[in-house]
Amino acid sequence: MRWFPVPVLVIALLTGISSAAIAQQAGPAIQGKVLEKGTRKPLEGMTVFPAGREEETAVTGRDGSFLLPVEAAGDYSLVAAGPGYERSAPVNVSVDKQEFRGKEAIIFLMPVYAMNEVVVEGERNQDKTSKTTISGKELTGVAGSGGDPLRGMQALPGITTASDGFSNPAIRGSNPGSNFYYTDFLPVGYMFHMGGLVSVVNADLVNDFNIYSSAFGPEFADVTGGVIDVKLRDPRQDRLVRKVNISLLEADFLIDGPVSENQSFYAGARRSYYDLFVGDLDEEDGIKVTQFPEYYDYQGKYLWKLSEDHTLAFHLNGANDQMKVTISGEAKEAKKDPVLVGDFAFDLSYNTAGATLHSKLSPRASNTVGLSYLDTGIKQQMGRIGYVTVDQGTVFLRDNVNLAADPQHDLLLGVEYVSWNVDIDLDILNDIPSEWDPDTDFTSAERVIYNDTISGDYWGLALKDRWKIAEPFTLVIGQRTTYDQYLDIYKTEPRLGAEYAVTGDTLITAGWGKYHELPAGYQIIEKLGNPDLSYIQADHYVLGLDQQLVNGWSAKIEGYFKKLYNLVVPHDTLNYINAGSGRAYGAELLIKKNLTTNWWGWVSAAYAKTERRNDLTGQEFPSAYDQPYIINIVYNWKITPKWTFGAKWRYQSGAPFTPVVGTYQDTTDPANPRTRPIYGPLGSERLPSYHRLDLRVAAEVWSGINKLEFYVEIVNAYNQKNISGYQYDETYSPATREPVEQLPFLPFFGFKLEF
Repeated sequence: MRWFPVPVLVIALLTGISSAAIAQQAGPAIQGKVLEKGTRKPLEGMTVFPAGREEETAVTGRDGSFLLPVEAAGDYSLVAAGPGYERSAPVNVSVDKQEFRGKEAIIFLMPVYAMNEVVVEGERNQDKTSKTTISGKELTGVAGSGGDPLRGMQALPGITTASDGFSNPAIRGSNPGSNFYYTDFLPVGYMFHMGGLVSVVNADLVNDFNIYSSAFGPEFADVTGGVIDVKLRDPRQDRLVRKVNISLLEADFLIDGPVSENQSFYAGARRSYYDLFVGDLDEEDGIKVTQFPEYYDYQGKYLWKLSEDHTLAFHLNGANDQMKVTISGEAKEAKKDPVLVGDFAFDLSYNTAGATLHSKLSPRASNTVGLSYLDTGIKQQMGRIGYVTVDQGTVFLRDNVNLAADPQHDLLLGVEYVSWNVDIDLDILNDIPSEWDPDTDFTSAERVIYNDTISGDYWGLALKDRWKIAEPFTLVIGQRTTYDQYLDIYKTEPRLGAEYAVTGDTLITAGWGKYHELPAGYQIIEKLGNPDLSYIQADHYVLGLDQQLVNGWSAKIEGYFKKLYNLVVPHDTLNYINAGSGRAYGAELLIKKNLTTNWWGWVSAAYAKTERRNDLTGQEFPSAYDQPYIINIVYNWKITPKWTFGAKWRYQSGAPFTPVVGTYQDTTDPANPRTRPIYGPLGSERLPSYHRLDLRVAAEVWSGINKLEFYVEIVNAYNQKNISGYQYDETYSPATREPVEQLPFLPFFGFKLEF
C-alpha cells in the first residue's frame, strides 16, 4: 500500500540528510558564502572558482552559500565574480585531510557603483504636484556640502539662502521661518546649527527627502512657505556596525545594528571641536570671541517589528548651540549704538522624545500615528540691551489613515493635536530688526520687561481624496480645518491638485490652495507684541510638466504664483499689526541625470520675483530673498569603483539692500550726540551677483568588512569675492563703507571609519 507519492517520499528523505554529509560522501570540498562588501548582503548567482582554474566553479545560492568540490585536501586560493561586482581578491583556504573540510570561506564583493547608488523605493506620498524627491546619498555627494545632505539641498531649484554661513532655505518667496520640517513623521525643534552652518541630522541616517515647494496637501502643517519631509533610514538588521566620522569642524559616532530578529537600533552623537583648540581669541576691532561657536546633536531610533503588519519605532533626538562674544566701546557697532557694549551670549537647544506606530490594517488600509514631546530652550544675553529666556514644552500628536476605498478613490484622514506651554522672562530694549524698517537703534528704544507663562492648544483635521476620474487623469481634492485656542481662530482651507498623464513618461500637474501660519512668538505676546494678531495667509498656484527621458534622464519645469496677505508689520502703538501683503512668482527648471553608468548630476535654473507691500504706507519693495536668477550645476563622476569626483557651480543674482543716503545728528542725549543714518528706499540697491565653484574628491578603502571613506573639498575654488552686505563706521560716510565678504578659497576635509 502506497501511503505517500514517491516524489514526496524522496524529498522527505533528502531533507533529512545534511548537505555536509552529501559532500563528505562525494569527496573533499570547500564551503563558504559570498557577501556584498559593506552591507554583508548575501549574493545569489555569483561564481566561485580556484585562482587560475576558472573551469572548476560553484554558483552561490539564495543565502550566498556555495560548495566547491576539489581534487584533494590542501591549500587553495578562491576567487568570486559576478555581474555588477568587482572580481574579488584571492581568499586563502585550507582543506583538512581528515574531514575533507576547511573553515568556512567568506568572500566579499565590491559593487561596481556603490558609493552614490540611488535606491528607488515606493513613494511615501503619491501626490506629484510641486514635489521634489531626492535621496540622501545624492545630496550627500554634492560638492561644497561637507557631506551634509540638507546643505546640499540648496542646489535644488527654487531655494535660496542669505549667505554662505546661513543655509536655512528660503523657498519660493517665503522667508526661512515660513518652512516646516518633519523627520520620520514628527516635527523637530530646528534643523540647522548656528542659523545654517550645518544641519542637526547625521548624514548617514538620511534616507530621502520630499520637498514640497508650494501647493502641498492638507496633511501637512500650517505654513506659507515649503514643507521638507525627511525620512531617516531604519536601523541595520544584518550586523552591528560602528562608525566614526571626523571633519575639519566636527566629529561624530554612530552605533547601528540588530538587537534580536525583529528589533534593531541606532544611536549617535556629534560635537564641534574647534572651541576645544581655539580657546579665547584676541580682540579684533573691539570684538573679542570669549566662547568660540560650539554645537552638538544626537539621534536615536529603536525599531520593533511587532508583526508583519505593525512596526513600532521610538525616536530620540536633540541639539544645542552656544556662543559668546564681548563688545568693547572701541567697536564700530558700539560707537554707532552704545548699548551694544557688553557680553553677547546665546544658548539654543531642543530635545525630543517620541514614538511612531505604522500599521497595515488591511490590504487596502494603513495607519501611521506619532506622539512626541519637544522641549525647546532659548537663552540670550545682549550687552546692555538686556536678556531673553524662553522655555517651551510641546506635546504633538499626529495620525494619518490611508484607505484605498475602491480603484478610483484613495482617501486620507489626518488628525493633529498640539498643546504648548511657554515660560518667558525678558528685559530688553525693544527695537527688533525687521525687513520693513532698516533703521534699528537700541540706544533710543524703550525698555520692555515681561515675565509670564502662556499656553495654548491647537487642533487640525485633514481630508483628502485622490480621485482617478479616468485612466490618465487624477484629481486631488483636500481640505484642512484648524482651531487655534490661543488666537481663538477657526480656519477651513481648501486644497486642489490635478495630475494628467499624457503618456507613461509625461505628466502635467497643477495645484491651488489656501494656507496660513502663526506669527512669530515674540509678535503675539503682550508688551513686546500684539496678542490680537491674526494668521499670516497665502494663496498658492502652480502648474508643471514632468518628463521622463531615456538613460536615467528627466526634466521638470514648474511655474508658480504666491499671493501673501495679513503679513505682520511693525506699528508705533500696537507693536505689530497685520498690514502687509506681497507676492512671489516665477518659473523653475530641473534637468536631472540619475546614476546609470558612471556619472550623475543635474542642472537647475530659476527665475523669480518676490515683492512686499506695506499697506499702511503704500510702500512696495523687493523681499530680502528676492534673487531673480539662480543657476546650479551639479556633477559627480565615478572615476573608478572607489574614487569619485564632484563639482558644483552656483550663480545667483545679488540680494537687494537698503542704502544709506545721508546722515543727521541725534541730540536726544546732548552730552553724547550721535550721527545717525538716513536710509534710501527699501531694497533700492543690489549686491553684486554671487557665483562660486566647489570641488570634491572622495574615495573608499576596504579591508574585509571594514571601510574607510575620506573626502577633500575645495570651497570657492577660484576665490570669488562674494559679498553679503556692507558696513560703516560711526560717521556713516560713504568713504567708510566696507564690503562684508563671504567664504574665500577654503580647503575642507573629512573621513569616516566603519567597522
